[in-house]
Amino acid sequence: MKHKHHQHNLFFRMACDGLKLLAIITFGFVAACLFLAPFGAFAFAQILMERALPFLLRLASCLVCILLLAGFAESL
Repeated sequence: MKHKHHQHNLFFRMACDGLKLLAIITFGFVAACLFLAPFGAFAFAQILMERALPFLLRLASCLVCILLLAGFAESL
């Protein structure tokens, strides 16, 4: 059995996996808010948006920083 050879460093793989999970979480969050809207839960959806968006933005900025560090490490 052959071992899988990783072309990229750990930071790059971690950032790619994190960005993939962030995309899935964001899609699920948008789907949940769109599901709540027809049932008259606009206030609840607004509270969710106010609480979750800062967290998602911080998470995205951290993942982009890790991706930039990975690019810098790859160039060395």
